[in-house]
Amino acid sequence: MTTRRALFAAMLAAPAAARAQPSDDALRRTIRRVMAEHIIPGANAFAEAAQGFATATANPVPPDGARAAWVAVSLAFQRIRHLRFGPLDEFDRGLRIDFFPDVRNSIGREMGELLRAADPAQVTPEAFQHGRVAAQGLPAAERLLFGDDAPRLAAPDQPFRRVLLAAIGVNLATMGDAMRTEWQSYGPILEGTPTGGYRIPQDGMLVLFKTLVGGLEFLAERQVARVLGPSAREAFPRRAEAWRSGESLALVRASLAAQQNYWATGFAPMLIGGQAALAREVTDGFAQAEAAAARITPSLEVAVVQNRAPVEELLRILGPLRRLIADRVSAALDLPVGFNSMDGD
Repeated sequence: MTTRRALFAAMLAAPAAARAQPSDDALRRTIRRVMAEHIIPGANAFAEAAQGFATATANPVPPDGARAAWVAVSLAFQRIRHLRFGPLDEFDRGLRIDFFPDVRNSIGREMGELLRAADPAQVTPEAFQHGRVAAQGLPAAERLLFGDDAPRLAAPDQPFRRVLLAAIGVNLATMGDAMRTEWQSYGPILEGTPTGGYRIPQDGMLVLFKTLVGGLEFLAERQVARVLGPSAREAFPRRAEAWRSGESLALVRASLAAQQNYWATGFAPMLIGGQAALAREVTDGFAQAEAAAARITPSLEVAVVQNRAPVEELLRILGPLRRLIADRVSAALDLPVGFNSMDGD
């Protein structure tokens, strides 16, 4: 009987040992590593690309330079879009930078109102901070540069189109600079302060972990699945994030690469010893997703109609990968995701 009790006690203790919470010092080291190797470089890259876009849109005719700068800043945003907390969440910057998905055509409506009013006072960074969320970011700029009315950007009788585009460039650069500054000092906040939003290091680690799970969910469900639809006849190419420019697939790949880096930088190193096999399983899942995304051709918009297999494969990989992280990695690191994983905090 004693042996059976001992064995039963060991079985009960094993899961607890597998979920042993890292020490506060280990969590602080992880937070500092994530800040130094993932978040701050991503924020710097976006700020620099946004400044380049502001420069290019100051004189956007001919539009080639502004279009190339739009692609660059859109790709740079993928490096941080999953960080839906702190500086990106402050002042609704995430939505203001990329109002997506736009299920009610709020972008078109707000842009139409701005173009009809043709009032420069309505498109300053200060005005944008208080309204017109849908019309002040990357999707609105894409419409001006790549949409059906893009040729009107150079029309002599359409000067406010150029004013609006330049204002969006200044607005993105303003937000990029502000976030770059704020992220520099955000690490100590994540490490925990008695009176702050994160009292202990585990609170900061939890919000980082939730943004990994939420970022993968956003990528799978909003950037890919809602475009794929149930069949080729029922696909929705124009639901793709950047169908006007044809850059949706590049954004999907950039988003996946950013979250793969986030995993490798922040969370894989925490799974050591007996948990190393779990870390390898997640890492392999990211590699498989990256390979599937590479097989999507020639564009996401075309593939969902004519070449669906690799898009479907990508979704088949992303779903189990997200659940693996949300369930098993969450338990191993004692970081409960909770119900609404898309919320950063």
